Amino acid sequence: MLIKSILFNCVFYFSIFLFGILFLPFLISERLTRKTVKFWAFIVMFSLEKIIGVKIIYQNKYIFDKKGYLIAANHQSVFDTIFFLKEFDKVIYVIKKELMFVPIYGWYALRLGNIFVNRKERIKSVKNISEKVYSYLNKNYKVIIFPEGTRQIENKIGEMKPGIYAIQKFCNCLVYPIYISSNQVWPKNTFIKKNKPIRVKALAPIKFEERKKEFLAKLKNNLEIENNEYVNKL
Repeated sequence: MLIKSILFNCVFYFSIFLFGILFLPFLISERLTRKTVKFWAFIVMFSLEKIIGVKIIYQNKYIFDKKGYLIAANHQSVFDTIFFLKEFDKVIYVIKKELMFVPIYGWYALRLGNIFVNRKERIKSVKNISEKVYSYLNKNYKVIIFPEGTRQIENKIGEMKPGIYAIQKFCNCLVYPIYISSNQVWPKNTFIKKNKPIRVKALAPIKFEERKKEFLAKLKNNLEIENNEYVNKL
């Protein structure tokens, strides 16, 4: 897999540079920026399938185009931040503020309207994030949140941060969990990619639960059930 990984990584990083620089004029328009990023995400996913040989198994019977959804996905690799850009019509990520300053990535993330989290101002930040999420949901965007807060190195589900609870309470909407098993293919901080299937599965939505601990426990449990099923098949 070394040669294939080298080839894929060349395509991946070159495509970031090529699209990032060549399509800079498109940043004048959010619509054109979104189309550019969607096409780039398609190329990355296509390369992952054709070069590495990965089979992406996407199961979804809850989330549809032209509607807004608050989505809580587990986070295992870079794959998770790219797949939804290709798959959904209008996507917004809730991501850490530091990514705003990454060359090329930060420019496009800003133009797309992604929501940046300031971890030093938790209470104020959650309120601002909730207001922005509410606005985007009403404009039929898919808002993607990684409630674990960071990528998980092993095949496990991390603890759910309380931000997702506060956002759901403010927006008075359902939370749609999505399970992703990308760690086996695109592990954190590794060069070699692996030829294994990636499962992306939309789970039944979770209604608002007045008690925070119960809500977070239910969200984690639903993701863990899918994760345990996947791990047991390895």
